[in-house]
Amino acid sequence: MSELLAELADRSAAQALTQQESAMNELRSRTGVLVAADAVTASFLGAAALKDGQLNTTGALALVCFVLSIGSALYVLLPRVGLKFSLSGPVLYTSLYSERDNPEEIYRRLAYWLEEFWSANQDVLDRMYPFFTAAVVLLLVQLVLWAVDLTATL
Repeated sequence: MSELLAELADRSAAQALTQQESAMNELRSRTGVLVAADAVTASFLGAAALKDGQLNTTGALALVCFVLSIGSALYVLLPRVGLKFSLSGPVLYTSLYSERDNPEEIYRRLAYWLEEFWSANQDVLDRMYPFFTAAVVLLLVQLVLWAVDLTATL
């Protein structure tokens, strides 16, 4: 019975790690779309606002929001060293060989290892989300500022 419990703990930890990897991939994918939206916004609205070659205060603030949004998004997209989403087969084999006749202990150790990976990865993910949120907010502020700037020139 306890072997079943250990196996369930291992499966649960492995599933949590897989879901975490999916969350990381989704966050980066959304951030890539955000960078594209930033670029399009600045290209079209910024170019229209700068049609006369002058950059007023509103346009300058919009440009600052663009730069900060891109910077925040790039922080999210930077490669991260040390993230672990799987176990190394040879390391697993070597580390658990002495327990080869004790499946309960194998599952138990695996569950703890995977949980350690998840916790370390989550610290990295938790630092990325505020930068993504900032990039989104800055894009929205940028849009509003460009729109205000364009309506003032009409």
